[in-house]
Amino acid sequence: MSRNPAICRVWLLYLTLPLIAMAQAPDPRIGELKKEAALLKITIADQERRITELERIVKALQPVAAPVPTTIPAPIPPWLLAPNWILIKKGMSEAQVLEILGPPTSVDSTVGVRTLLYQPDSRATTPLNGAVTLTVDRVTALVPPAF
Repeated sequence: MSRNPAICRVWLLYLTLPLIAMAQAPDPRIGELKKEAALLKITIADQERRITELERIVKALQPVAAPVPTTIPAPIPPWLLAPNWILIKKGMSEAQVLEILGPPTSVDSTVGVRTLLYQPDSRATTPLNGAVTLTVDRVTALVPPAF
């Protein structure tokens, strides 16, 4: 059986024709993807425009919205609270007194005797003064401020 080359070519063309037709037919999904890509480009451009506008507004408002520094009020020293002086008892240690009244504004010391002085600073509007005397690290006398 001899094969005619022309017939073989016709059969080959006949067999590959559907493949060629399929390759040339547009896939409908490609069209949808192109539409979606175009919408995404528009959305990105819109977002970029909005971000640029918001950044411009924020930059313009920054000098206006800058916080005004305020001074933090000093806390009330514990020795200025009358209830704390009631807690001081004879026989307490200096550490216990400091824990309750806080650090003294000044200290007078002689041999074996320390007096913790609690006085307001020069800016204070109150004339309150108090003192705790310690002998060998124990409270022996107490003069609370006249609240």
